Amino acid sequence: MIMATFITALAFFFVWFLWEKQHRKTHTMAGGIHKNITLPHEQEFELYHNALSQCSKKVRICLDELKIPYKGHHIHLIETGYYETLSRHFLKVNPAAILPVLVHNGHPVYESHDILAYAAAHSSTPQLLVPESSEKQKEMQYWVDKASFIGDDAEAGIKVSAGYCSGFLSVPMFAAGMTFIPLRYPLIGLLFHRLKFRAVLFSLFKITGLKGLTKVTPIMRKMAAARDYMHKHLSELEHQLNQEGPWIMGDQFTLADVSWMGVLERLREADWEVYYLSEQQYPKLEQYWKQLKGRKSYQTAILDNGHHSIDKSLQLIKDTKERNPKMVEIFENSFIGQNL
Repeated sequence: MIMATFITALAFFFVWFLWEKQHRKTHTMAGGIHKNITLPHEQEFELYHNALSQCSKKVRICLDELKIPYKGHHIHLIETGYYETLSRHFLKVNPAAILPVLVHNGHPVYESHDILAYAAAHSSTPQLLVPESSEKQKEMQYWVDKASFIGDDAEAGIKVSAGYCSGFLSVPMFAAGMTFIPLRYPLIGLLFHRLKFRAVLFSLFKITGLKGLTKVTPIMRKMAAARDYMHKHLSELEHQLNQEGPWIMGDQFTLADVSWMGVLERLREADWEVYYLSEQQYPKLEQYWKQLKGRKSYQTAILDNGHHSIDKSLQLIKDTKERNPKMVEIFENSFIGQNL
């Protein structure tokens, strides 16, 4: 009887999996606008985004700075609750199962760095966040790319992008956040996620928790490498601000600053703010961060779009470090990364 019940349950699961797999097909999508796709929409601009997603943050900042009104659709990531990005309804919006997605007159625009350029070009003030000269635009794009996630090779990315470094530095935040997520939710990613290693990582974070994370040496070494390369990127930004200031491109607030606001905010919410922005090691950068937090878009795009999972994860990290000071030593000084 027990064996028959087990076989029946297994058969139902297999049928369910095959049906869901057929309806949850994922594949990469090129960046930019796709005019061959038309999605249901109510407003000229609509944004599919997530409160925690670093790429979503910078797109919200951009839209708010450009004063582009939009209808928002909050889509959950596993980090904020469950894999809504793998749901059938969202895969119709983006078959790549990633956020954010800007929809303009029903046509989706993919990849956050492409969305920034598209939004600026299609606003009523296209020069507001973009310098006039082509030479300055090229320089601005360098700093946008340096704060972005471009491609899937994260390990190579940390050498050229602070964006990828901040991704690895988010590992403690992810491990802390998974404390509050049922195990069955990351397992959905193992079944349907296009990038299986991400689903494996979040399942591992659920098992290890924040304390157990320190024993997973390969992950800790990668995080340490990102930690050290982040110093390299911040030092370069410090030099740029010292030469130009008060913003990355000088007097004009541009898409470069939009992008870096997202990076620095991630350092804050993953509890790296004191490590990088204290003791005057980057005085210009510290002043720059204060200026960024003083902009209206920081309030409207970041603080007003918060999520309880972010606050709970940050508090758990701080509480754990306070109870176990050795963890601070492990995160900040152990597992030294590659030579710079």
